[in-house]
Amino acid sequence: MVLKRWGREVLELLFPRQCCGCGQRLASGEQLVCMECQCCLPLETLRDWEFNRHKVALGTHPALFRVGALTRYDRTNISAELVRSLKFRRRHELGNWMGRVAAELLGDTGLFEGVDMLVPIPLTARRLHSRGFNQAEKIADGLSAALGIPVRVDVLQRLRYQESQTHFLRAQRHDNVQGIFRRLTDEGLAGRHVMIVDDVITTGSTMHAAIEALESVPGIRLSVFAWAWVPIPPSKFFMPES
Repeated sequence: MVLKRWGREVLELLFPRQCCGCGQRLASGEQLVCMECQCCLPLETLRDWEFNRHKVALGTHPALFRVGALTRYDRTNISAELVRSLKFRRRHELGNWMGRVAAELLGDTGLFEGVDMLVPIPLTARRLHSRGFNQAEKIADGLSAALGIPVRVDVLQRLRYQESQTHFLRAQRHDNVQGIFRRLTDEGLAGRHVMIVDDVITTGSTMHAAIEALESVPGIRLSVFAWAWVPIPPSKFFMPES
């Protein structure tokens, strides 16, 4: 026991564990993200998942039930830094942590109530091979472990990546994501409540395409969860589509 503890201390000295958010050395008992960064998470204060701007921005889908996120995304905040660590520094274990934290902090808000399965936004086969994992799936795994909701990765297939949406007008974004997802099966979906999971919602166009691929299943109810979303300014939200 003493030797085991001594070995851990030596490893910690030679290879200090660093926070995925700020890069500072983790204290004893801290895992992946330091307490200071956890306290600085820009939590979304909105709790009305059925009536919010992001839901409206996704379009008039009769099957769409709830839309929510844990944090607000800005390129300079800790939420964005954790997403970068997950995706580009390949800290895949961080995705599970993010899902568990979201389940803990949002568990009593009703966002996950009645959800039968979690469907992560898929990557293309090429992107999955190059990255080695799907960040949305890792977040879904963390949610699943905490909430007991099964993850389905056999439902959606991503056929291609769309060009970045940020420079398109709203009227053009729908065309840019047309046909990027294909529904692989209807098995176990009819009449069920399916939550689509992603890391970040920016313009919402990718999520809109995923909803379109699933909404024709008879009796399906769809909800959406992301670790973070980019806040929609009123000027953008009320901008006419054409």
